[in-house]
This record gives sequence, C-alpha cells and structure tokens, in this order.
Amino acid sequence: MSASTHIDGPLVYLDIPGPEHLPTIWKVYLDAPDYFQAMTGSDDFDPNTVEEMYEEAIADDSRYYFGIRRTDTKTLIGTIEVEVGSDEVPSVLRGLVLSQAERGRGYGRAALEMVERFLAEEHAAQSITAEVPAGLDDGERFLEALGYRERRLKSGDVRWIKKLEA
Repeated sequence: MSASTHIDGPLVYLDIPGPEHLPTIWKVYLDAPDYFQAMTGSDDFDPNTVEEMYEEAIADDSRYYFGIRRTDTKTLIGTIEVEVGSDEVPSVLRGLVLSQAERGRGYGRAALEMVERFLAEEHAAQSITAEVPAGLDDGERFLEALGYRERRLKSGDVRWIKKLEA
C-alpha cells in the first residue's frame, strides 16, 4: 500500500489515515452502530475492535484503507477498505462505513466510484466483489444501486460483484 495515496473527487476525497486519526475513526463507527453491530456481532462499541480492524488493514500490502473526507469541510466522515485482486481473482470491497448523519448525500457513492476507478486504472482490476454482513439491508440496496449484482455461491453465501471498466 502506498502511504502517499490521495484520491480527489468533487464531493469527497480519499486519503490514508494514520494512527493519530483513530479517535475520529472511532467516532464514525460510534455514529454507525448498525455497521459496527453487523461487522462484529456486538452492540457494545469497543474502540479496540476498530483499532484491530485498522491495524489489520494497513499491515496487508494488498489492501488500501482510506479515510473518506468531505471536500468542503475536510471532515473525516467514513472509511473504505479494498483488497486488490489479480487477473484471476477479483478485487474485494472489505468495508465501507459512513456516519449516519452523512448518509444519503452521495458521499458513499462518490467514494466507492473513486475506489473502483482507482482499482481499474492503477491496478488493472477487472471486477470487484463485496459481501454484506447479515442484517445490513441498506448495504445490499446501496451496492445494487451502484451496479453490483447478487451471486449465490454453492455454500449458500451471497456475494455481490461488479465488472470494472478501465
């Protein structure tokens, strides 16, 4: 993962947050209890869990963990994590979380579209998959609105997939 990666867009920009941004990231997760519960299976917010997810993501060279910041206020309003695929294996959206107060304004859409372009242009990714935690119906509707299609696996799990264009 490149420490200097910064992706600009009209609504949001993406940058790689450092450990000093963890208190702000905790606030995002606190303001997104549905996401935290779906990811961890617990209603009890634990900042250590968020810190562990962050450290795991930044330790893997095939992953990018971006902070989502509004361009107008520069406020960190969410995070998005992706894993770069290969010719045979699609890239993976590992997580996208936005503060509830910032949802429905196009920020999540803008962030995901920027990451998809980044993967296609910089890493020649041809497709991206995503899994939505059980009970996060808003996540399924969000992906479907962005062109992802549901695929049922033999295991019974559901995966969402989208072809990317370079």
